[in-house]
Amino acid sequence: MSNIAPTSTTDTAAVLLDGLRAGRRGAAALAGLEPGAYARGHAAFELLSDQRGLIAEHLAGRLVGMGDGPISVLSVGCGDGSLDVRLAAGLMQQVPGRPVRYVGIDPWPGSATLFAAKMAALTADELDADAYVASFDDVPVDETFDVVMFVHSMYYVADVGATLRGALDLLRPGGELWVAVAPSAALNALVGVLAPPLEGHRQWFSADVDKAFVDNGIALDDSVTLDAMVDLSTATDEVLDFAVQARLTPELHGPVRAYLDAVSVPGADGRPRVPHPVDVFAATRR
Repeated sequence: MSNIAPTSTTDTAAVLLDGLRAGRRGAAALAGLEPGAYARGHAAFELLSDQRGLIAEHLAGRLVGMGDGPISVLSVGCGDGSLDVRLAAGLMQQVPGRPVRYVGIDPWPGSATLFAAKMAALTADELDADAYVASFDDVPVDETFDVVMFVHSMYYVADVGATLRGALDLLRPGGELWVAVAPSAALNALVGVLAPPLEGHRQWFSADVDKAFVDNGIALDDSVTLDAMVDLSTATDEVLDFAVQARLTPELHGPVRAYLDAVSVPGADGRPRVPHPVDVFAATRR
């Protein structure tokens, strides 16, 4: 019998990640995802993950705590509105007839169009919804809100602290800022190695957001981790591109899939799942 201890999956993953890092050292940055590919990959990725449902449930619970009066929400980086339409519908079901103002902003026109269409499909007179094609720095609104939320959009801002301060300025007194952002855990370790820089900065993760709250003197009400899982065992190349936030070249597909296999754990059905947590930060405008 060999006296050599078997290599753990954690050790295997570390070796594979180091191999990817070594292979990329000195190489030109991989291409980023153009907006259409990003949106398609995102939609396909979400079908393999339970995270959106966990976020929807968590944020819906927070919205219940906002009372039963008129309410207004600004969703920054709203994407196609799949999450927001669930939250808007829940607000109207919770208190029938109450006015709901819901604004989404997204830098890609295709996503903003889908957001607007989903909101319009609710056919509710009490819902006043708008979608704008813009980044947060150029947000074209001259109103304040009860809730401003960033769900998986804080990664891309140029300055996290300035963005948090700007978001607080868009809140009414007592309004709440919610930021849902992933930690740099097993899945996002690939992003750190493979994703190209974003206008001179890397993607920000939850530790960066936590630090920005502290550095800017913004008191957190709480932070919660939602432990989601994603099944990438049979993911398409387009989904892998979204997962690593870069257009993978053919020789990278094998090592990336091997790494994802190494960090996977059995799901409830026995199929391998990659841990896919998200941290949700909440702060109130005092």
